[in-house]
Amino acid sequence: MPKTLAQIAVDAGLLSRADVGRAGQIADEKRVPLVVALVRELGVDEVALVGAFRRELRLLSVDPRAVKPESDALREVSRDLCKRLRVVPLRVSGPPEDDKEIWLAMADPTDMGAIAEVERVTGAVVDPALLPLSAIDELIDRGYKELNTQVLKRQSGGGQGKSGKVFGANVTVHTKPHARIDGEDTQDHSRTVPFHQIADEADVATRVAALVKVLIDKGVIGEDDYEAAIRDLLRRRGE
Repeated sequence: MPKTLAQIAVDAGLLSRADVGRAGQIADEKRVPLVVALVRELGVDEVALVGAFRRELRLLSVDPRAVKPESDALREVSRDLCKRLRVVPLRVSGPPEDDKEIWLAMADPTDMGAIAEVERVTGAVVDPALLPLSAIDELIDRGYKELNTQVLKRQSGGGQGKSGKVFGANVTVHTKPHARIDGEDTQDHSRTVPFHQIADEADVATRVAALVKVLIDKGVIGEDDYEAAIRDLLRRRGE
């Protein structure tokens, strides 16, 4: 049976057996992964922990200075889930319907619950890689910030065709000649009418709610981030 994080840390001399129970209690109270409790609360050296993982599990250790998560991989897993599990999807490969694999950087590659949850969400087989906890947190923030920027750029340029014209901005309608009425000519007339969009019927609140839903569904922002922003705005209004 594979060793757990606690066993690997104890065997490597990074954690005493007396601290194992304490670390588990902290993780439960703060609702964080055990690796977060070990590194952030008990001061376990995260670089030494990565070395212990590598020796025990024979896993690839990723250079945090060189790795960059691909956008397609980030779209597979929401930012909230990555923050909660302390994982970062780096690359996804294979056909979408079958045998898809996701290369997943993990602060704790022995966390079978995290692996199972990512596999359930993505429908892909997880191929774990090693990264220190601090590098995981940095990649989550940087990766999803860049993904958010890409989405906003596409939205700001949306609706334009290759010609650069906005699709449907104006529609020219030609009328056919009709029977002449006194005082009226029979010349063919053209008029321009505005292109109608369903969003025109929605009020501002509905449009904002729709935009937030799209961003959350795409994993660009998390529900926690959205609620925190609302609380911050309400607090500022009350000042």
